Amino acid sequence: MKIILLAVALLLAVASVSAQPVVPGVGFSSALELSPGTYSFYLGRGEIHFFKVVLEPGDVVVVMLRMAANQDFDLYLLNPLRELAEQSLRGPGATDAVEHVAAERGPYYIVVLGFGGSSGTYTLAVSVLKPKIITQTVTATVTQRITETQTVVNFQTNTVMSERLATVVDTRVVEVERVPWTALGLAVLGAALLYTGYATSEALKNLARKQEKPGEGSPQPVSDAAG
Repeated sequence: MKIILLAVALLLAVASVSAQPVVPGVGFSSALELSPGTYSFYLGRGEIHFFKVVLEPGDVVVVMLRMAANQDFDLYLLNPLRELAEQSLRGPGATDAVEHVAAERGPYYIVVLGFGGSSGTYTLAVSVLKPKIITQTVTATVTQRITETQTVVNFQTNTVMSERLATVVDTRVVEVERVPWTALGLAVLGAALLYTGYATSEALKNLARKQEKPGEGSPQPVSDAAG
């Protein structure tokens, strides 16, 4: 029994929490975070509603604002730096819409305000589109350069020309004329004749001396009595 009562109490608590109305923020610090979906809010005269959506780089956010024909609401979208990114300022009863691609991660703020004192209920639709992930395979061809060193032997025949120095002795025979004789030539000739005569005379004397001594130089005979 106690278990049943506890379960009923939990269901009532959850129902009370879910039944609490979602209240828009009145500034950047109190901005209500929204998930993709459709919401309805009441905008009083002179009020400004603040919402935020957390996006990743490349996410595409689309926000649409619908209102009654006699109402004129304007729609603004600001980036994480609270700078104006997109806006829609259409006339009364027209649907305002903005679309933006997130460049960085962070909260993007949605602001709704009434123009000319407009007030009433509006519908806010938020959708977030994630970028498609495409896997690309890149095949790279690498060209490798190989350097080869080749040794080529060339046999060359060189013709060497040498010069030989030859010494040529040119001998010339100069005949001296016999006639006329000069005084010097006659003196030389006379001296030669005198020397020749003297040499011949000495040779004859030596020959005569050898003939006068026949026993010199020959062996002496041996007598028979010696034996």
